[in-house]
Amino acid sequence: MGWFRRTARTARLHRVGPEAFDSAAQKLGITLDAAQRQAARELSSVEGGVYLWGPVGRGKSRLVSMYFDALPTHRKRRVHFHEFFRNLHSAIRSHRNNLAAALDELLDGVDVVCFDEFHVHDPADGKFLSRLLPALLSHGVTVVLTSNYPPRSLMPNPLFHDDFVPTIELIEQHLTVVAVDGPVDYRTVSSHGTGFAAGSWIAPDSAPPRPQPDEAVTVAPTGHPIRLRRGAGAALWIDFSDLCVDTTAPADYLALAERFGHWVISEIPDLRSAGREPSQRFANVVDVLYDRDITTTFISTVPLDAFSDGALLPHDIERIMSRLVTVRRAHLPRQQHLP
Repeated sequence: MGWFRRTARTARLHRVGPEAFDSAAQKLGITLDAAQRQAARELSSVEGGVYLWGPVGRGKSRLVSMYFDALPTHRKRRVHFHEFFRNLHSAIRSHRNNLAAALDELLDGVDVVCFDEFHVHDPADGKFLSRLLPALLSHGVTVVLTSNYPPRSLMPNPLFHDDFVPTIELIEQHLTVVAVDGPVDYRTVSSHGTGFAAGSWIAPDSAPPRPQPDEAVTVAPTGHPIRLRRGAGAALWIDFSDLCVDTTAPADYLALAERFGHWVISEIPDLRSAGREPSQRFANVVDVLYDRDITTTFISTVPLDAFSDGALLPHDIERIMSRLVTVRRAHLPRQQHLP
């Protein structure tokens, strides 16, 4: 099977002129830095695909947004890696473990796929991706990835890294690898206007009254029960233990985010006290909430500055902390009520 089944017509549909990035930046009132301009040039001439990597907050996702919005075609899809995995696993089950048939279903009518937050830590995910990426390329799909890691740093566990090297080489061979590594973490200059950045990280002694016991509900967004202190209208209130200590997964967070547009997460401990698996689940929650731009109030036993102090840190802690620092750290007046 050939790597690409791309025609001249579909290649033209992928073209986004450099002026599109300048126009988008002007509308946002920003100036692209040197690293972002180089990435924009590569996106302007993308053929097989582009792998954008760099430290947190350097504008990778914003550049992909500019590219995606300017693509002169409807045959495009942008998706967080968590969401794509959820949909792909569901499609594989419905096609009796046939990956090719599942991809045919998901990519029908799609020429360009943009993945946010590409990362590989789990060996099982690595084995799955070693099948997924060749299949994507065989469909002739232009693939755009953003990641905090250069390709050679994927699957960092030395016990499994060598097994993933062929997939890394596939990325390097067929995608243009671009570092977006400017000096500024732009999330640290958030205006706290809307969405996730409009949320807050507050201390328990500043928190509003908790929901009453009779407001508690149990939901099952993906089939197994999750207890909410409150789940009414577009807002939910949930304790850290119910969200992250109990066995939950990104599919649960995605389903809850589709139903509830404002979250309150209470009783959040520091990561040292939480333990490794709950900490990793919380990191996945933050990824989903940030990607879905959900306004979230975090009620924690510790200030944000001390939240990550500890030895058992989840993967990608730098990205998670960079996202959390975009929210306001405030003591709410006691009379203020949350959803």
